[in-house]
Amino acid sequence: MNGSISKLRIVSLPNPDTSGSGVSKALSAVQTLTSKIFEVQINPEEITRNFSIKYHEPNEPGTNGSEFQFEKVNPEELELRFILDGTGVVPSGGPSLDLAGSALAALPSEAQAYVPGRVAQLQAAVYDFKDESHRTPFLMVQYGKLVFMGLLLNMGVNYNLFSPEGIPLRAEVTLKLKAHTPFRDSASLLSLLSPDLTRHHQVLAGENILRICDDVYEDEKYYLEVARANDLVNFRDLQPGTHLILPPIDKTAKR
Repeated sequence: MNGSISKLRIVSLPNPDTSGSGVSKALSAVQTLTSKIFEVQINPEEITRNFSIKYHEPNEPGTNGSEFQFEKVNPEELELRFILDGTGVVPSGGPSLDLAGSALAALPSEAQAYVPGRVAQLQAAVYDFKDESHRTPFLMVQYGKLVFMGLLLNMGVNYNLFSPEGIPLRAEVTLKLKAHTPFRDSASLLSLLSPDLTRHHQVLAGENILRICDDVYEDEKYYLEVARANDLVNFRDLQPGTHLILPPIDKTAKR
């Protein structure tokens, strides 16, 4: 355990062009990842993954039974349920790539804008129709070792706590997605997105930047990249509780 908390992250990916290589499309996606990133406030307790197979059942007159014939393997479906709480009892946490979510979390609880704002942010990322591509966005869900790419089938929001003014203070969100990989070279995209997507780490007593780099990147030589990402001057004396951004690093690049 290194003290960091992995948040479930939903990323709205750009629509791939019909021209260009799969690798160039993957790089384009990575370059625009920060445009629409939604990190959940509270990690879900359950994630449901559904796998199914479609069979063809011949309908022949005069027969009592029929033999199922394999037709295809259906795309995997993923179902997520998570809570949005705007009562102020849930701490905002450390630094995040989700800038809109961080801004909403920083508002005072009496502003009562957190839940409506987060629902609108999520809807814009996963549901809103894109005029330029004439379709809803492609999505990536990343949580720990799970990387799921697909399209939204359904989004449900159950509001279950309100302020005296009728503003929602808590909501349960349900998302259902169907697997779909829009990039021809999906392996290149996944290698860039996981597992070295930007992480966050809270420094523990006795830790130093060399040990953290060795734990995360399996090589302490990346300490200068981490120091630059965090504008650290005196990185030899990290104070417990300090939040560090651990950026993605291309380990194949020549140094």
